[in-house]
Amino acid sequence: MSSRGPVRNIQLLIEYEGTRYFGWQVQENQRTVAGEILRAIRATIGESPKLLGAGRTDQGVHAEGQVANFLAHTTLPAPALVDGLNQELPADINILEARDAPLSFHARHDAAARRYRYQIATRRTAFFKRLVWWVRQPLDFAAMQTAAECLPGRHDFTSFADRTAEIREPRVRVSAASLRRGEFLTSFTIEADHFLPRMVRRVVGVLVQVGLGALPPEAVRRFLSEIVDDPAQWTAPASGLFLEKVLYPGEVAGGPIARPRERRYTPGSRRPSR
Repeated sequence: MSSRGPVRNIQLLIEYEGTRYFGWQVQENQRTVAGEILRAIRATIGESPKLLGAGRTDQGVHAEGQVANFLAHTTLPAPALVDGLNQELPADINILEARDAPLSFHARHDAAARRYRYQIATRRTAFFKRLVWWVRQPLDFAAMQTAAECLPGRHDFTSFADRTAEIREPRVRVSAASLRRGEFLTSFTIEADHFLPRMVRRVVGVLVQVGLGALPPEAVRRFLSEIVDDPAQWTAPASGLFLEKVLYPGEVAGGPIARPRERRYTPGSRRPSR
């Protein structure tokens, strides 16, 4: 526990596997990612700040690049803070970086865009069932690509949203959408200025229906031009969804989306030690 100093705005870069958690946001009587990090902050520096996250990921959703910030008086240097927090956190939550940000910085309000990735396994795998959606039937990758080409631009995504949630702005500006196929893993990546509740999982669900031949590729364009309830029935499971990156002003939005990094597990490789 460090001594009291001037107010600092501490920015965190976080990765986590969301399988065991009821999402990011603190919820009473539920285990959440933010709740675990706040517990670690209290144990490490003896303060109980408000933790502000860039993306409110749902139950079971993962993150490789979640960003959060909190105000604190601790004088603990950033590297020591990372070490202290990680000693207190469970193995499926990891602080990658901590740094001092301007006092005005807000992880969510200042974000210019977010990038999500969804992983679809096209065969059974023993290694990371909790991180993919296994689709057992063959998928027409070319048809899915054609459907995904309708996504970039500014569209009304109401048809893909959870209508029970509050939606302030249904029109979303998608700067990039991409499908990549590996030996047994198909990844869909989408970057936008904001996302509606359940939007990515329902887009993926529709793309899979296109890949199965149950919908034509033109269905995506129709769902963007008409408000319908159809996509809700095809919502993809949370297991395959990752918050990959949060972009802030000055970072390139809509640029090339990096290929899957080597750290993602492949059959026959050793899982990284926790």
